[in-house]
Amino acid sequence: MAGVVVMTLSGCTSTDSIGSFWLGEDGEITHDAEPVPVPRRSGLVYTPDSRDREYQQHVAVEPGYKDPLHQGFFPSQTHKRLNDYASQLAMKLMDNATRLTHQDMVGVASFVRLNHSLNESTVLGNQLSEYLIAELQDFGLAIVDFKLAGGITVTPVGDFVLSRSGKALAKQVEMDHVVTGTIIEDDRGVRVNARIVSLENKQVVASADVYIPAFIVMDLNKMASVRTP
Repeated sequence: MAGVVVMTLSGCTSTDSIGSFWLGEDGEITHDAEPVPVPRRSGLVYTPDSRDREYQQHVAVEPGYKDPLHQGFFPSQTHKRLNDYASQLAMKLMDNATRLTHQDMVGVASFVRLNHSLNESTVLGNQLSEYLIAELQDFGLAIVDFKLAGGITVTPVGDFVLSRSGKALAKQVEMDHVVTGTIIEDDRGVRVNARIVSLENKQVVASADVYIPAFIVMDLNKMASVRTP
């Protein structure tokens, strides 16, 4: 009678090594007492860079975590500029414009704070209106610059034709519509509400809004304070 060969498979021993861990008899994984050294320049060790040092300096000045949802987001650098938001605003205005033709003469006024007087503008309100002149003209609108003076003023430091003096401005400026709007400020930024209004019957022919983050507005204020003598 042929012999019977019996084969048995033995399980892994209780001290099989798995990297820096060991399997115990009950299957529990325990750490090795001696940490496994990580080779230099292996990519497994995080190396701080200039952004980390900049953040540490920021934390040293203003300790404590601030939730961006409540405190706002303030990056040190951004590729977004105010003219980008003016472009968005112009696109929204033209997208829902009604009864507005390319022959209509349109003026662009400063955007003002939404308060009791409606005659208080800001750096943002003035710059936004200047950007909108170019942006709306790109859509084919006939833009009128009512800040054009009645003549050119020649001085030793330059020749000027724009003015904010009511006496120096041209006496008559033909306009059919005007672009205006309000700005509402909060801790996180500024809500801009814009509209194109008919001067004949005060009808709103287009409206749009855009939200501009606080760090964009803060940069405008910083530049204005530096340039102000």
